[in-house]
Amino acid sequence: MSEERSKILAVLAEFGEIQELEEAKYAEETDNWWYNLSQEDRERAFFSVVKRIVQGELREKTTYRGVLYNTFGFDEGAYLMGMSCGFMELHNSIYTQEEMRKLRDRELAVANIPVMKTTVELKDK
Repeated sequence: MSEERSKILAVLAEFGEIQELEEAKYAEETDNWWYNLSQEDRERAFFSVVKRIVQGELREKTTYRGVLYNTFGFDEGAYLMGMSCGFMELHNSIYTQEEMRKLRDRELAVANIPVMKTTVELKDK
């Protein structure tokens, strides 16, 4: 490995460590903020956030960026924050009923189990 490449990798590693420290610091600050809110304010914050997640994820079925930028009204600065707090992981874990049916059908096909449609699926057609 060249000396220049080693220096670049060292700088990147240092940057990663700084980012991890800053994320941990921010997480601690936001936890402190949360626990210093009144019960009513925590409930209002919870309601407001969940309402927007449901709107963007389940009703609009939009992208990760769409939920951040359009539903919540954040700018591009929220992208990494959403990743850091686990929102991207949550977003990527949400499947529609149709996606779940396709996944089920694939798994059953791999196991050589015949796919039987449910009454709801037959009604949907």
